[in-house]
Amino acid sequence: MQLLFIHASWISYEVREKTKIAENLSDNEKARQINNCLVVKTCVEKKDKEDVLKTAKKEIITIAEKVGAKHIVLFPFAHLSPELSSPKFAIKFLKDLKKALKTDGYEVDSIPFGWIKKWALETKGHALAVLSRRF
Repeated sequence: MQLLFIHASWISYEVREKTKIAENLSDNEKARQINNCLVVKTCVEKKDKEDVLKTAKKEIITIAEKVGAKHIVLFPFAHLSPELSSPKFAIKFLKDLKKALKTDGYEVDSIPFGWIKKWALETKGHALAVLSRRF
């Protein structure tokens, strides 16, 4: 599992093209801007098992507390590793992670999985604004 954290003033995205592994979206999920959030670019790897979820959740909460973020955005980002899990496993993992974080009181959104998209963000620009974890 690879995680890249970005404490952002905002992130916006707009889906452009559906790939063969893309999840189905409603119209209101195709473009969005989310303000004042912790963006977590996530890459679920081939070696990852369900037990990694607990570690990922703990790391995300630790970083969110350090930067004072109450809103988390999960951003599937396959470009962090050449050893990807199956799309089916990654989609389920990210949905379970989103649910687990919501259970702890965080507002959680996710960027659509499997879509080619245009996106932009603005970092907060402090010492902990960009961090990474691998486990």
